Amino acid sequence: MRITSISIFNQLARSLHDNLRIFSKLSNRLSTGKNISSPSEDISIMGRSMDYKVTLNQLNQFKKNIGEADAHLSFADSVMSVVSTTLTRSKELAVQGSTDTLSADDRAALAKEILIMRDEIASLSNSQYRNRYIFSGFKSNGNAFDASFNYQGDSGEINVLIDRNSTMPINIPGDSVFGDGATSIMGMLDQFYNDLISGNKTGIQGAVDSIDNSLDTVADVRAELGVKLRYLDDQRLNLDNRDFNIQTLLSNTEDADIANTVSEISKTELALQSLRAAGAEVFSKSLLDFIR
Repeated sequence: MRITSISIFNQLARSLHDNLRIFSKLSNRLSTGKNISSPSEDISIMGRSMDYKVTLNQLNQFKKNIGEADAHLSFADSVMSVVSTTLTRSKELAVQGSTDTLSADDRAALAKEILIMRDEIASLSNSQYRNRYIFSGFKSNGNAFDASFNYQGDSGEINVLIDRNSTMPINIPGDSVFGDGATSIMGMLDQFYNDLISGNKTGIQGAVDSIDNSLDTVADVRAELGVKLRYLDDQRLNLDNRDFNIQTLLSNTEDADIANTVSEISKTELALQSLRAAGAEVFSKSLLDFIR
């Protein structure tokens, strides 16, 4: 087959174009640090990359949800801690008030302190976190208890998504913690106050058992909160591990091998120099050189 100068020119042009395209792709890879810069370069790589990024976004949202749940539950636990401390002091006063050696003035002094504690727990029962009443169930925009200690909320649980198929309730309905009405913790302390004022020894002695029962309830609630907080810590660690693994897979998929890229650029530059030199040599010859 006859090789013409046009054929040689076309072959050199194609080779130059191909190598320039490769050089441009490698240069872009080196500057960005990424294997590909557009989906058209490799659809399969781009598809895997997008899947990994979607998963990372989901994991990030789950971790944010866990952070919010942790803060909410920790706040509730701090409230319960104060309630427990207040009830413990109330029990001390109940034990003290049940003795026969106290005068009416002594009992009145104790009653005054109990009244303060009743009001403190009533205030704690209407605690708010981020302008939401934490013990009101779904009715978190209103007080959990009214002035007569009647529960105003509902039994609704507010769930937070902490994994793809896992939720956690972050609120505790107030009536399951404080009771309701006259039988609530506040109502019980209110009755204790009245018994101290009136000198009702039977009522004062009965307050000790009532406060003990309330302390048991608060302890159970705090234990439940502690279990949830520990579970959130474990779940956060699990998500962090999964995040690290997905980040590694994404890096392996997207990130360029810099050393290999530099080596390929050097090879391509050498090929381009050789092609230019060959082109200059071929096209510097005259027609007589080709027909000799």
